[in-house]
Amino acid sequence: MNNPYTHSDPPKMLLSFVCYADILGYSHISKEAIKSGNGLQFLRRLCHALSSAYERIREHSKGWGNDSFFAVKVFTDNIVVGYPLHRPGFDCGEPEFGDILNVFSEFQVGLSIEGFFLRGGIAFGEHYMDDDIVFGDALQQAFNQDKGGGAPRISLSPSAIEIVQRQLGFYGKTSWAPQHEDLLEDADGTIFLNYLGEAFSVFPDGGIFFELIEGHQKNIIKGLEDYKGDPGVRAKFEWAARYHNFICQEFAERHPVPTNPDADEIYAAAAEEAQKLFDYRVDIESLAATPCRMNLPPIKLRRHE
Repeated sequence: MNNPYTHSDPPKMLLSFVCYADILGYSHISKEAIKSGNGLQFLRRLCHALSSAYERIREHSKGWGNDSFFAVKVFTDNIVVGYPLHRPGFDCGEPEFGDILNVFSEFQVGLSIEGFFLRGGIAFGEHYMDDDIVFGDALQQAFNQDKGGGAPRISLSPSAIEIVQRQLGFYGKTSWAPQHEDLLEDADGTIFLNYLGEAFSVFPDGGIFFELIEGHQKNIIKGLEDYKGDPGVRAKFEWAARYHNFICQEFAERHPVPTNPDADEIYAAAAEEAQKLFDYRVDIESLAATPCRMNLPPIKLRRHE
């Protein structure tokens, strides 16, 4: 597949969305597996999880003919995706941004149910990448989102937040925008990817993917138990538990079982299923604040080529 960044000679940077992500605690997990004599088992588990996840991303990148929509570079648990914008002056990169959110939602939820939690950043700016080089200010911004080693979330840099605000300006209400479902706002004001939304991608007609919710819950509980003696790492799993509980509770509350006897039967059955999400909450006592729906003010713009 042709890399969209290598169409010109000499090379030039393109206005892009860039996402950088890696696995939470990868170095520690690897050392512990080797130390305990389980290195081979861990390697096989890692290969199974990452190989299939990276293959899905590469498949998603395929465009028309032999061209790719975006470029991908991986090194073990590190991944960088550069997604150049097609018509930034017309749509502020909304199609590309929506696509990169879809890619990393699937990637993040897929790895989390395998027991690997991701963290990283999405930024907007000038970017270039080929088989040997990854370069640009957007990469530095995306990398810096994860520099503090915080919660297992993929968060937006200030540059990405500003472009999202411009995209929200295309809608009459922020709640009408697809970004309202795709992104959440953390207690510290950080905007991050709501990857668990994948569990509700075909609701109500197709129900809820409870296997995703259950797998996510199981691995959070395991992390809380495994790191109960390490407050720093356990705090990251506590964050994941609060995020998980927020999604389960908020979705169930947004879809109560209708009391009207004339209500749509398909929706009524789906809403009844949604109430089961209350049973999938992680039992954790914490006074820390939970995420919420983002409250970004839109920036009104006129579309132009």
